[in-house]
Amino acid sequence: MSRRRFIASSSDYEPPMTEEFEHDLDTRLQLLSLLENPAPAPLSNIPGPIVSQAQLARMLSVRPVVSTASSFAAQQTKAQEKDSKAQTYRKIGAGACGAIFASDGVSLAYKIGKTGSNDDDNALRTDFEMHQRILKALRDFNADIEIPTCHFFTSHEDKAWWDDHKELAMAAQATCHTPARVLVTERILPLPAPIRTGLIQTFCKESLQTTAAMDPANKDCLVRVYLGSTRGRIMNFFSLRNFKLHLNQMIDLKFDYEALAVSMGQALALIHWKARTDGRDIEFALGSSTTRASANPQQSSRLDYGTRNLDNSGTEDFTHRETRLFVLDFNQVREISMDDAGVECAIQAFFINDPYYPRPRQESRLQQELWNSFVRSYLATSDMVLDDEQEYRVLPRKFIAGIIDRA
Repeated sequence: MSRRRFIASSSDYEPPMTEEFEHDLDTRLQLLSLLENPAPAPLSNIPGPIVSQAQLARMLSVRPVVSTASSFAAQQTKAQEKDSKAQTYRKIGAGACGAIFASDGVSLAYKIGKTGSNDDDNALRTDFEMHQRILKALRDFNADIEIPTCHFFTSHEDKAWWDDHKELAMAAQATCHTPARVLVTERILPLPAPIRTGLIQTFCKESLQTTAAMDPANKDCLVRVYLGSTRGRIMNFFSLRNFKLHLNQMIDLKFDYEALAVSMGQALALIHWKARTDGRDIEFALGSSTTRASANPQQSSRLDYGTRNLDNSGTEDFTHRETRLFVLDFNQVREISMDDAGVECAIQAFFINDPYYPRPRQESRLQQELWNSFVRSYLATSDMVLDDEQEYRVLPRKFIAGIIDRA
């Protein structure tokens, strides 16, 4: 199938000045400043071996274990050997309601309110409550999509907790006013070094590849999967932080995008009709999880730290990581009613979100079939969820009809 069919020309596309674009701007400008005096090293000096598109597609597929001897893996492994009280924290991201910090050696993320205001409190509390609600819905159903464990939420008045986390307060002082509200969740780890190398070699302009490979910010790599967009192209700016992988790029890689559509359809049905929320502004991203060495074969490969005490009950293997599709970011999610008003709320959220989901009424046969796969998964899951509530089974169909009509 022709690549030309899926990629819009640069002349008919202008990136909108959205909040997301502004959030990415700092990283892009940092890269631009480096480009004014680019490293003289030839392209053959890009770290790591050449990664073929077939290899990249296989590593990006959900569930393979990728071996990596990267500096990140070595740093995390070394940190596990140290005293847990002597932790170091660094900022790994930021959002509208907080900055996100991580500590070496443990898969934990600390989302800290920026200002200490009631607005931060409400957003982080909503994030916590909706995260727990959706987590339960997906885990109870044994969904084939991952969601980070949600550990706990603490307020700015919890002096004892902050006294135990002075290093975190010091790391956050330039960004946040501490003590502040904190949401502690499982951290979605970046994709391993071989995948990052493959993404740079495949989607970054040749003249920028060496600089992109050397940029430390690109180690924090998650891949947003945009099944509803065919506008992926080689950009003058390149960042692996929240890298956007569009459908046309997945087609070029011969990536299993249909499996993603089925997983998204299942997840959205559970978010709507089991958690009874609208899924507003949630994200779907490929990241990684550690594996765990365990003498008990019945134990999950995923390390679970429990709840508030976060007791590290096992050793994480950062050198062997699984690629997984995660759903994340729940601070704008709203509860829905089981009626037409709830359906309308869910329809609005569908179109407000980034183009993760396939879209109806597309021209190509492939896009039409992808939409059909998404719908079949969505409706089949909805019917199972609502099996004992037959009077509500019309609502998922109204949702799909509303999406088609509005498209």
